[in-house]
Amino acid sequence: MKLTSRERLLRTLRGKKKDRVPISLYEFDGFYKEWIWDEKEYVEILRYAEGKTDKMYFWAPEADPNTVLFYGKMKNGKIETTTWTEGKSTFTRREIETPLGNLSTLSREDRGVHTSWNVKPLCESREDAERVLSLPYVPWRPNVDSFFELEKELGDSGIVLGDIPDALCLTVDVFGITRFLKLYLTNRNLIFRLMDFFQERICDYLEHLLKKGAATLYRICGPEYATPLFLPPGEFDHLVTKYDKELAKILHRYGGLARFHCHGRVENALESFKEMGADAIDPLEPPPDGDVELKEAREVLGSKVTLIGNIEARLLEHGEKTEIERKIKKAIEQGASTGSFILSPTAMPFKTPLSTKAKENILHYIDCGLAYGSAGM
Repeated sequence: MKLTSRERLLRTLRGKKKDRVPISLYEFDGFYKEWIWDEKEYVEILRYAEGKTDKMYFWAPEADPNTVLFYGKMKNGKIETTTWTEGKSTFTRREIETPLGNLSTLSREDRGVHTSWNVKPLCESREDAERVLSLPYVPWRPNVDSFFELEKELGDSGIVLGDIPDALCLTVDVFGITRFLKLYLTNRNLIFRLMDFFQERICDYLEHLLKKGAATLYRICGPEYATPLFLPPGEFDHLVTKYDKELAKILHRYGGLARFHCHGRVENALESFKEMGADAIDPLEPPPDGDVELKEAREVLGSKVTLIGNIEARLLEHGEKTEIERKIKKAIEQGASTGSFILSPTAMPFKTPLSTKAKENILHYIDCGLAYGSAGM
């Protein structure tokens, strides 16, 4: 049987028979939409991928950064954004007025590198955290028409992929990982107050989207901050399981699916992901970057959880084609033999221009996925 990409992905996620293993280009599908079509090497990959790869296209409602913060509406004038350029860097400062005083954050983006760095986090002290907690909550209720427009635009080429943080992700983001870890050791009560604060807002936001019909596969980011090397295994359930299990329940209530995104060492967290009701997990990095092979993850998670991964980004940027082919063959053999599997990089390049080697390796990745992904289907 010959399936469309949409059919192939949905059948994979539901554990049904399909014609081949789906092939993902990860962030190339929607995450880089603001710039990717302006870059020759990236466009060549996208053109080559048409009809060959299976899109899980990133989506979230557009938010006005001057009126929306932490999924809550802010009054006009409560957030002031300033942007300026110094050399090859563009800086953005946000000043936020709270009942307990002002907060500010500063980010930087460099020309040719399409990501941003947090130069100054929102919270640098316990007092700053209290200012966040003092923010009044008026739920943001975004329009979701863009979801249905994207779904129509994608047609048979793939599915819409919702993208949300969990409470841990937002808590770490406001401090930066180093400050978060120090504060978690000295003032856990404050950390959990912040997480509860964010959890209410995330759940309200997610349920609103689903009630409006935007039910699909959602990528949930944040669990990796509670895995080694950041924290010992025992902390995962405290910081992730309790909170993210609620997100999965909300998704399932409305016919959505939960895809948990967690880099790094996940071996000791696999049982927790299963308990949380994971429908899919990515990127399942192999050793030495991660600590679990796909066959080991399958043994713990069972056949119903879709495994997504596990081709390392650095392999596509710097590896040799023979190694890429070997790793893809192994991933498909282990990931798809006793359950559902989607071939995907653990991340994708975001520098411009893209090197010729990386471009050719990504094209080879697609070819190998097609060559080995039909075996045994």
